[in-house]
Amino acid sequence: MIITALAASLSLASCPAGAHCLEDETLLAVSANPDRAAFILSAMQTAQARYGDVFSRTPGLTAVIEDSTQFPGLALELDGQGYTVKPWVSPQAMRDQLEAQLRPALEAQMAGAPEAVIDAAINSALSDRVDGNERVRHGEAIIAHELGHLWLRDTYDWPDIDTGGARTYGAAAAPDWFDETAAVLMESEQLTGERRLNLCEDIPDDISAQLSRYFTMEHPLLQMAALAADRAAAAARARGEAADGPQIMVMSGDALSSQRADMIGAERFYGLTRALVDYLMTRTGSHVVFDTLAQTLASGQSLEDWLASSPSDLPSSQAAMIDDLATFIESGCAA
Repeated sequence: MIITALAASLSLASCPAGAHCLEDETLLAVSANPDRAAFILSAMQTAQARYGDVFSRTPGLTAVIEDSTQFPGLALELDGQGYTVKPWVSPQAMRDQLEAQLRPALEAQMAGAPEAVIDAAINSALSDRVDGNERVRHGEAIIAHELGHLWLRDTYDWPDIDTGGARTYGAAAAPDWFDETAAVLMESEQLTGERRLNLCEDIPDDISAQLSRYFTMEHPLLQMAALAADRAAAAARARGEAADGPQIMVMSGDALSSQRADMIGAERFYGLTRALVDYLMTRTGSHVVFDTLAQTLASGQSLEDWLASSPSDLPSSQAAMIDDLATFIESGCAA
């Protein structure tokens, strides 16, 4: 492992004032807190090793900048040097912004209560929403997850597509289910266990029908993020504040699971993705399957095309694979 100060080997004049910068060859972690910088770099190293194991490809220059607004211009400068840059929100910044959003409402609701009582109520609400948040509880795994999205985009020759300004995950040209597959493959064993358990605790009766939708749908969080952003902006305007700044959106398990009746919630989307990963690895016995699938999809072909030329231990059509995957999920959950 090679960890050095940023200025030692990069062309930047120095690490930005107030920042702690750690790098390991192509990886760079930046934070105002030295412990957080070390934590982020460790997560990046773990993700890089997993990505190499699964896709047999080495990601290029990558930087994670925590609370990037503290270091104006750094992301743009690194982008100009060829880095893929991922902004990250620290637990403390998440807590501070949520407090700024929650405090006025709680103070209005508890008008006349002692300040200590109001503070206790705010701290309790923040603990529930921040400490229990997946990005905090599984911080290292979620950093790795997000890098999986970026590296899938950067390490394959995806065609350029016009998204019309719509939100996208990772590689815009990749189907959302496969983009999420690359990210879920980067996750920790602990989070992987939660994904499996969450799916099995609420396994749907129409699993085959849900899988058919899964392979064609947009990622649920793209819809939820747009809705949450609209609501946050409306709330800011109601308070007489600017509505065009960044917003911290912390989603509970209930929020992640709540969708229209005909849709698949985010938690289930992740669970189905984990099940697909388990299925492909079990049926083929190899990680190589994900690299060949990525190459096929990036070339403009479909899952159906890939299955038609896949090893004999996989079904030869998407419909047959969905039925086999449904049986695999039901059997695994029953066990």
